[in-house]
Amino acid sequence: MKKLIVVLCVLSSSVSFAARNVASNGGNKTASINLGMTSSALNIGGRMEFDDAQGALGAYVFMQTEKKDAGIPQVLSFGAHSFVRLVEASNVTAFLAPGVGISMIKMDGADDKTVVGPSFRYGAQYKLANGAGAIGIERFEVWNWFDEDTASSVDFTSAVYSFNF
Repeated sequence: MKKLIVVLCVLSSSVSFAARNVASNGGNKTASINLGMTSSALNIGGRMEFDDAQGALGAYVFMQTEKKDAGIPQVLSFGAHSFVRLVEASNVTAFLAPGVGISMIKMDGADDKTVVGPSFRYGAQYKLANGAGAIGIERFEVWNWFDEDTASSVDFTSAVYSFNF
């Protein structure tokens, strides 16, 4: 419950901050691709942000394959988030991205359930030389608020590559 309250507080303040800055500064575009595995179930995703120096508004799509023998659900999630840079150094960035999304979760061969709820992403990236982008690691969590027939939350850890254009 504490985590939910923190996410809601950060989301409400960061969305208004990012919207104001992106609208006033025009913003840059950042695309990110993430890839990971959970008990040999592949997860892959992408996100896009329209940002400025401190924050951004963006959208994401994420998919994890099902692994029945390990009890890993199949997940397809997409939504919007507010991207906030916590640390912006010359070669390292730490960030968090609270958001909200729609997810389709399929547990143990049952029919998939469409759920709505908050999402939360946090991680760190190392900037590559000559503006070639950034690589890092991130944690992505999706919560289910309305359907008790499926998981209340699922989380994923992935490697991520980001580039500006």
